[in-house]
Amino acid sequence: MATELEINLIRRIAVGDILRRRATDCGNNEAIVEYIGDKRHGTTYQSLNARVNQLTHALRASGLVQGDRIAILGANTSEFVTALMACFKGGFVAVPVNYVQNPHDVEYNIEHSGARAIFADAQLHGLVSEIASSIDRDFVLVTLSGETSNGFADFETFLAGQSSEEIEDIIIHDDDLAQIMYTSGTTAKPKGVMLSHKNLYIATLNTVISIGANKDQLVTAAVLPAFHITAELFVLVALHFGSKVVLVKGFDPAAMLETIEAEKLQFLILLPLMWKALLGHPQLNQHNYSSMQLGMYGMAPMDAPTLEKLGEVFGCPFITGSGQTEINGVATIMDAQWAAVKEGNIWGDGSATTDQAVMDDQGNLLPAGEIGEVVWRSPQTMLGYYRNKEATDEAQAHGWHHSGDIGFLDDDRQFHFVDRKKDIVKSGGENVSSVKVERTILAYPGVANVGVIGLPHTHWGEAVTAVVAREANTDLDEQAIIEHCKRELGGFEVPKKIIILDQLPMTATGKVKKHLLRQEYAEAFTGA
Repeated sequence: MATELEINLIRRIAVGDILRRRATDCGNNEAIVEYIGDKRHGTTYQSLNARVNQLTHALRASGLVQGDRIAILGANTSEFVTALMACFKGGFVAVPVNYVQNPHDVEYNIEHSGARAIFADAQLHGLVSEIASSIDRDFVLVTLSGETSNGFADFETFLAGQSSEEIEDIIIHDDDLAQIMYTSGTTAKPKGVMLSHKNLYIATLNTVISIGANKDQLVTAAVLPAFHITAELFVLVALHFGSKVVLVKGFDPAAMLETIEAEKLQFLILLPLMWKALLGHPQLNQHNYSSMQLGMYGMAPMDAPTLEKLGEVFGCPFITGSGQTEINGVATIMDAQWAAVKEGNIWGDGSATTDQAVMDDQGNLLPAGEIGEVVWRSPQTMLGYYRNKEATDEAQAHGWHHSGDIGFLDDDRQFHFVDRKKDIVKSGGENVSSVKVERTILAYPGVANVGVIGLPHTHWGEAVTAVVAREANTDLDEQAIIEHCKRELGGFEVPKKIIILDQLPMTATGKVKKHLLRQEYAEAFTGA
């Protein structure tokens, strides 16, 4: 009679099994590629799987047991991917940490998650050591990349002598916790999103189906930081389907253009700001992009002229979509067919595994055309917020996951995004979509980025204000931008003030830090 372990091994859903399967059926294929200095380093599936197994054995030998939390702080490197996959293989809980947020939030991620081990790049050792010493807990400390210091074990030394054999004595259930990923805490403490093995596994399958790709179209690059759900998801997608992922530590337009040609990238997801930087680079026409089969953007709107030029240059369709950490990446997809006939900031229909609807504040689902909050149901949806039942209950009210995003569905079930609930500007009795205004201003020549906020005003309540980042070597005129907005927007939507800067404060995942802009310019209309 089969044991519980044997039955579990036969039919389980476990993220770590992805790598074992690919090491078996395409072991000599390159899994990950990274450039260290001028040298290209490729790691095959077989080699990556062996190193992940070694690390899993090493973590167990250090005293860690299934369910222990492991914090990972680092740039996009092979060691980061190895540590992440070792967590999934060993039944540990990965805690990818946004290390560029403020130190207090980094400490909160580590302390709140209950992490017992920390992997960190060398430049973070000082910060991590200070944090670890302030927490009453013993930690296993391992260097991800760079020279070891501050009591951190060297990565290669930590692996040395460990077996590369598969670990098959662990029972992993579908809904077992695989990782805790913290949201940005701009208005309160960060929330720990709990994602299960089933959440992550199904998300990889859903993404490929929803973007219309197959395993021969997924050679890609991880440009966004891997501690963010989007980058992590697409790394897992590529590994699941035996494709190659080029790990990029920081976005450089010239290097990115070279990489597309040299590595024959087929799929690439970037922020709109990054795509615009590629289009504006003087070396744009010096490379061959014929390998590209699909481009994708997200997290911010893209103006129509830019989308048109992207299609011409890269010779492939461009799509967008949306999601969030709580629903494990891709929840909606806007197909290229709709992009050609619909205007506005449209996220599309629910992805292959997602039910999508719009709900009012009383829990009623709304018909097409009525504005409310977009809600989702999907097996990708988080287990909940770690140690935060109140926030979990709020997010799961009325039997749907609440996104916090406002908009409406059209007759083709395409979701038109209006704004985040917290970013709606209430000016003179009207609700102004910051995203709509941003989309308009982004189309103005010389604008690199923009954040639209509402600032206190004695007459309007909140005054629509646009904080604009200019492109390099470009002069912008406030009144000219306002006149542009008057031609494209309703009177109540036109900004009362344009503030022009060289750059905007950004999160590591490419979002404008609007809370900082509100703080910085809170007195802009004093006396108005």
